[in-house]
Amino acid sequence: MVTKTPKFDKALDEIFKTLIPHEKVCFECKISFKVEKEDIDFYKMLKVPPPTLCPRCRQIRRLGILMRVPKFFKRPCNAPGHSENVITVFPPSSLHKVYDNNYWYSDSWEAELYGRDYNLNGKFFDQFRDLFFAVPHMPLERDVTSINSEYSLGGRHGKNNYYTAGAYHSEDCSFGEEVRFSKFCLDCLNVWDSEFCYECAVVDHCHRCIFTVDSEQCMDSAFLYDCKNCTNCFLSSNLRNKSYVFENKQLSKDEYKSNMAGLNLGDRTVLWNMRKRFDDILKDALRRSIWLTNATGCLGDRLVNCKNCFQTFDGIEGENLRYVQSFDRAKDAMDSSYYAGDGSNLLYESAVSAGSGSIFFSLYIRACINIEYCSECNNCQNCFGCVGLKNKKFCIFNKQYSEDNYWKTVDEIKSKMLGDKEYGELFPLALGLFPYQTSRSQKFYPINEKIATEKGIPWYNELDSQAAQNIQLKDPNKDVPADIKDVDSSILKDAIRCEITGRPFKIVEHELKFYKHMNLPIPTKHPWQRLMERAVFMHPLELFPFACPSCGEKSLSIYNEEKQKQFKIFCEKCYVKEIV
Repeated sequence: MVTKTPKFDKALDEIFKTLIPHEKVCFECKISFKVEKEDIDFYKMLKVPPPTLCPRCRQIRRLGILMRVPKFFKRPCNAPGHSENVITVFPPSSLHKVYDNNYWYSDSWEAELYGRDYNLNGKFFDQFRDLFFAVPHMPLERDVTSINSEYSLGGRHGKNNYYTAGAYHSEDCSFGEEVRFSKFCLDCLNVWDSEFCYECAVVDHCHRCIFTVDSEQCMDSAFLYDCKNCTNCFLSSNLRNKSYVFENKQLSKDEYKSNMAGLNLGDRTVLWNMRKRFDDILKDALRRSIWLTNATGCLGDRLVNCKNCFQTFDGIEGENLRYVQSFDRAKDAMDSSYYAGDGSNLLYESAVSAGSGSIFFSLYIRACINIEYCSECNNCQNCFGCVGLKNKKFCIFNKQYSEDNYWKTVDEIKSKMLGDKEYGELFPLALGLFPYQTSRSQKFYPINEKIATEKGIPWYNELDSQAAQNIQLKDPNKDVPADIKDVDSSILKDAIRCEITGRPFKIVEHELKFYKHMNLPIPTKHPWQRLMERAVFMHPLELFPFACPSCGEKSLSIYNEEKQKQFKIFCEKCYVKEIV
């Protein structure tokens, strides 16, 4: 096969000649890590040099530019003739130019107008940063198929979603993250195929469940941990195929109903007393070291119907993946995060690739082929170092080239980058392309302004939200009825002061209907505060050394050393023996 980048390929072949499994020191954290034979096989298949960062630091860098946390700001739209505020993930103090989504996707402007020549004597990342901040951006990355979901980040084919991130084929969901194929779910984290759920985390095929964690196929239940195929169960853990269980005790149907009749979960005091008792359930429950379902030759967590996946997390139907997070139908990918199926394959060091193939070192790419070092491109082919392009081919730094000149120039750029030790690395966080403080990394690997400054990562001031002058600010303890039956539509007119942070927030109409329908009290904490508190139920995206206390076998677990001392955790074999 004739190569289109002969100079680059020759230089890369020289690297591969002496590349064997070895240990090296991470450039970022200075900790030694292994480069395995399987890693090298991927580098050769994808034609990329080995990275300088360890897998953990590569993940932090990738997630640090992944905007999948529903933290929103308002700032003026920079589109010509516009002055209205837009909802965005970019703090007002950042350097980004933003167009409202309708204008950004329209034919009223072309990102190609910002095209420029590439200077082979300069560094790639410096030049890319200049282009990136010159080109206008979407205020927040959202699929164009989403309907009536203005406060919605990411996802695909959503409808009527509010204050969400990653609502994938979901409708009427609010204040949630990674809510997929679901309807009418509020304050949920990582739920699949579920309806009418509230404060649930990591659940699948659940219906009318509240405060349910790490469970599947449950219905009409509350305060459950690690339960499967259960109906009408309350304050329990590790149940299988059960009904009418109360505090892990089997009751008759009449006994269960009698117990539940004495509990008005629509009263805030009662609900939160039950939430405190749920903490004891969580402390005493048996836990799985990792969660795998029909996963062959896999090492990771929350994998379903997967094959040959290594250090890979949170996905279905994946094959031949290494260091990948959050996917739906994926094959032949390494060091990639958050991408959907529809043909996505051959991905490396990318974040958000939907329906795309051969995507390298790129961000927010949809329906594209053969893309390198690009951001926010749609339906493009053979583009390098571009930002915001739509329906383009053979572009470099947003400038159009003939096919022959494109490959000739790309060969020169990649060869120069390889010599400068830039090619093979994703965009450094120091470039500030996307704000770390509103990224997915801030959830898993939080830092503060001081640490960001030490690392050279831009940090932006965030103004506290204020209630409008004509809106009354309600005291959460005095002015908000404890029982939902005492709440009427007047609650929609005013704002509530968060009992933890003091930040004002409003109850919206569809939210009130949900609380009434589910008999749940009005929350007295800001949506962001609730989201942060829910983070305790997130499965980490890394594994830790683990020795099963039951059989003594050594393996890996999603629980770190501290949590292994705190909880009762078994390996998969012992867990199944104990629970099933």
